[in-house]
Amino acid sequence: MDKKNPKEIVEKTIITKVTKLDDISQKKAYILFLSGPLIGKLLQLNEGITIIGRATEADIEINDARISRHHVRIEVAGGKVIASDMGSTNGTFVNGVRISKRELTDGDKIQISSQIVFKFAFQDKTENIFHKELYKMAIIDPVTNIYNKRYFLERLNEEFSHARRTKIPISILMIDIDFFKKVNDTHGHLAGDMILQKLADIIKQKIRNEDIIARYGGEEFISLLRGTGKEGALVLAERIRLFIEGVNFEFEGHKIKITISIGISSLEPGADFPTHEDFIKAADEKLYYSKEHGRNRTSV
Repeated sequence: MDKKNPKEIVEKTIITKVTKLDDISQKKAYILFLSGPLIGKLLQLNEGITIIGRATEADIEINDARISRHHVRIEVAGGKVIASDMGSTNGTFVNGVRISKRELTDGDKIQISSQIVFKFAFQDKTENIFHKELYKMAIIDPVTNIYNKRYFLERLNEEFSHARRTKIPISILMIDIDFFKKVNDTHGHLAGDMILQKLADIIKQKIRNEDIIARYGGEEFISLLRGTGKEGALVLAERIRLFIEGVNFEFEGHKIKITISIGISSLEPGADFPTHEDFIKAADEKLYYSKEHGRNRTSV
């Protein structure tokens, strides 16, 4: 090229054929902590044995007095991953079922205390797993597998504004388990977690797909009912309450009876609220009324 004559510059496009790169990676075992001191940690399980516990010599040390020094052993061998409880005080649970020894499959959720939950993944694209689980961690409660308070409040803000513009009614159910502390004190926190999980499942089955259910905190749940006024909300709330009253929750051979109290607020003509915070506050006040007047009742 003649530098003195830039017109002689010739641009060329080189066309090459791009072939699919061979995937040389092997599937590997990973655990992702969904809650507890190690929340967000993605750890690879190498071939051999990994011990999880609060002992300093454990392969994965977790500083939590509620788990045993050597709590659970995970062995990776021959393409299989086996989890074994090591005689822990509070037990090891896979997908809500207490285990002594079990082969793990992709997506299994392991719980070793009321605060420590991790998920097992047996895949090759860990980046996709990680980002997908991070998103779930941001919006899903790890114990009940329903939406968390943060996500619910974001959605409620949107639904509240839409309902006020369109004059379409919406309602909130604020649900609380009666005497839940007694359940934890009598049967242990893992039994309490089981009840939270089962109750969340029941409520999900009773509401419609377009409605929203979330864990609001502790033993408290909140549900947003779209296109539903006070009368419809009351019918649904009573259906849920009476169903729960008749259920025998079972945990390791023990039958546990619970009841729930419910408070309702409805945004409909003649019952406006300045903000969505006021809307929630009204449901919370009705829940408090139910608790103060005998429990196991619905107030609207």
